[in-house]
Amino acid sequence: MTTLRRTFTNLARPALFAAILCAAFSFYVSKGMEDRGLNAPPESGDGHDYDAIAFNLWKYDRFGYDWDDPRWRQPYLNNPEYDDLLRRHSTYYPTTYKQPAVPLVMAVVDAATRRSFAAWRVVNCAITAGAVTAAAAISATCAGWPAAVITAVIVLTLSLPTLFAHQFMTEGLATFLVTLLTWRWIENRRRGWTTANAAGSGLILGALAATRSIFVLCMAIALFAPGVNRRSGTRPLSGRAICLLAALLVIGPWWVRNTVVLHTFMPLGTQGALNMPAGFGPRALRYEGLWGANPGDGAEEIAALNLGTVAAEVRLAKFRSHLTLEWMRAHPRDVVRLMALHVWQEIKPRRLPYPTDAWLLPAAALAAWVLRRSPGVGIIVAMTAANLVGIALTWSMAGRFMAPVQPILAALVGALVVVFARRVGSTILPGRFRDQRGEQSSPPQ
Repeated sequence: MTTLRRTFTNLARPALFAAILCAAFSFYVSKGMEDRGLNAPPESGDGHDYDAIAFNLWKYDRFGYDWDDPRWRQPYLNNPEYDDLLRRHSTYYPTTYKQPAVPLVMAVVDAATRRSFAAWRVVNCAITAGAVTAAAAISATCAGWPAAVITAVIVLTLSLPTLFAHQFMTEGLATFLVTLLTWRWIENRRRGWTTANAAGSGLILGALAATRSIFVLCMAIALFAPGVNRRSGTRPLSGRAICLLAALLVIGPWWVRNTVVLHTFMPLGTQGALNMPAGFGPRALRYEGLWGANPGDGAEEIAALNLGTVAAEVRLAKFRSHLTLEWMRAHPRDVVRLMALHVWQEIKPRRLPYPTDAWLLPAAALAAWVLRRSPGVGIIVAMTAANLVGIALTWSMAGRFMAPVQPILAALVGALVVVFARRVGSTILPGRFRDQRGEQSSPPQ
């Protein structure tokens, strides 16, 4: 009987997660069809940048922009929505402004489908569905298989994953990698840091840093990631070193490339430096920590020097970062105030432009306290804290930056629901919570 039960459990587990994956994928695809339609060109904003870079990677094996390429521009013609985009003009130039992971995935999809916008949206829906499934696995680790189903339902009701599942943005991939990395580190805590586990976690960590540069902060978590099992054969220090080495093998070539292209030591690229005034400075105070477009701060003067596109990008990045650092030194109290505003603007209740599902973070904080002895809760807290620190150090996008950690927060809430139900059930129907020896068993902690 025990063997049959174990066999059934071993078959039921993958079937459950396959069902969650398929259900989430179908849900996100249907939402994408209701929104703009799957084959519509990228929405206005960063999606055009990623599409342009992906097109150059596909057609010419180069990472950069060519705003005058007629084949790239063709889908945007004769549509007033893209008038501002079509005013951009340039021949090809390399860039370090965007991270490589999303354009690389888009380029693979372009090559396989000859630039089908619908294909990318379907792939992105699948990636986001993977985040739902990984969150369900995390919750099952904390509170059993019922928690997996509840977590999946919670994530599918959240507005941010649904919003970004069918857009040309980094949120889908970042959300999947954050959730997958959290799940792998929780499994490492339970089973031990074998060489394979450590290397696999490191590859995911490197891919995450290649999706958004701010997630380099997660490398600090790797230094203190808990749960080394002495039986695994890998010591704590060596396991963490292997994890970091694998991450560097993924992201390291990009850092070297940026330094070579820019002819200066800016391994993370120019995006952070160029946008520093949007996070700290008079305009940031005026917008109360929200990101705002930055048309000034030396742009016209540096463009007039006719230095070339890459040289101008470096010069402008250095000018703006120096300008911001000088302001920060002169206004330390405002710096602290803006850091708090950045976080508040991300987590406060709002409807537009990005609904934040503001109930989720307080509910997850309660769950983390109740489940504090469960395996992996500390890792979820650390990943969420790293995300909030990254927001404090940069700027706010009105809730958008919370999207990558929403599934792991939902995993905590799903586990809390099951634990609470079991505790209530053990009070009302104690006989249903007895083990095979007739002794009352405690719900998982």
